[in-house]
Amino acid sequence: MQISLFVRGMRDILPVAAAGIVDGLVFGILARQAGIGLMETMLFSLLINAGSAQFAAVGLVSQGIVGWPMLVSTLFLNARQLLYGLGLGPSFRDTAPWKLTLASAFLNDETYAQKTTYLLQGNTPSLAYFFGASFTDYLIWNGSTLLGAVFGTLIPEPEAYGLDFAFLATFVGFLAINLLSKLHVKVALAAGVVASLGYWWNGITAAVITGTVTAMAIGVMTDER
Repeated sequence: MQISLFVRGMRDILPVAAAGIVDGLVFGILARQAGIGLMETMLFSLLINAGSAQFAAVGLVSQGIVGWPMLVSTLFLNARQLLYGLGLGPSFRDTAPWKLTLASAFLNDETYAQKTTYLLQGNTPSLAYFFGASFTDYLIWNGSTLLGAVFGTLIPEPEAYGLDFAFLATFVGFLAINLLSKLHVKVALAAGVVASLGYWWNGITAAVITGTVTAMAIGVMTDER
């Protein structure tokens, strides 16, 4: 049973993970063009495994910003991971802490979206399913990062081919399949407007924080579902 759920997780994440191939390629390309070595580029994906934070860090490195400013910026950007854990945690109250710790290491935007969809469909919470999905996503993300890092220097301007849009397109796909009620639409619109204002105010970090807080606040204050 556990093996079948693991395999199902691997299969179900494929469309999402496959969409992330371009993201991994673009990250590898941008990292190398920012002057980051092949080994360091791979360690980004192997150890951090958080696409948006990796893109933000590479953007800061390309501008010559390193050290504490980069750490603080990516910390705030990845603060949404706390919400991911809070969202999935109630489904695993009786699970051993070490298992949850291991599972959290592979939790990212793509796998969270897939796992949330799995639970919303009424399926029984399963770590085997979650690990299967995470395993496939992790392999594809790191494999595509490697390809992008190896061949990155051959593409002087990835933006000219629209490759920088791939990351945004992936998240638009996540949003589309999870707009299941009027409340979801309202939250998406409100968070989008506030995030846009946050971006205008202080860049991508402010956009992520303000948009996330807005969505949370609406969820807490409303009884609508």
